[in-house]
Amino acid sequence: MITIRFVSNGDIPHIQAIAHETWNYTYKDIYSEAYIQNFLSRAYSTENLCRTVEKDLQSAKRSFLIAEFNDEVVGYAQTRQVKEEEYELLRIYIRPEYHKMGIGKEFIRKFTQVLKRINKLFAWVGKENQIGRAFYEKSGFKEVEEKIETIEGHSKTQVKYELEIYM
Repeated sequence: MITIRFVSNGDIPHIQAIAHETWNYTYKDIYSEAYIQNFLSRAYSTENLCRTVEKDLQSAKRSFLIAEFNDEVVGYAQTRQVKEEEYELLRIYIRPEYHKMGIGKEFIRKFTQVLKRINKLFAWVGKENQIGRAFYEKSGFKEVEEKIETIEGHSKTQVKYELEIYM
């Protein structure tokens, strides 16, 4: 059984483990191993995650969710409000062995419940990230624009996907 709940400080080690597993799985053919490890050590440091979790715990609009399957943490997702009724899906990662079980769709459903007055959810996805793009397309997101992003001297095309939400 899938359970979607709000993040807590006890989830930080699980988030870090899932980030390492999913980033190496998803991006191994897109970015160098050194880039992936450097990114993970910065973005998913205990200090950064503690700050993010604390901010979420203090927010009236909680936006950092955890997925559990049979009491095991198997994924996480986070949004941020951009405009009054528009949110960006900053990250959504699920352990590869739990893909295609509806967990990503459950995250999106939960966000539409807890983020009142949401009418648009969008995400930027690397054009080469076929796993992510397939998920967004299957979940009803539409490709709306592209931009080139240069990170550490490497230019990559990012695709913006949007989901219109009618409530």
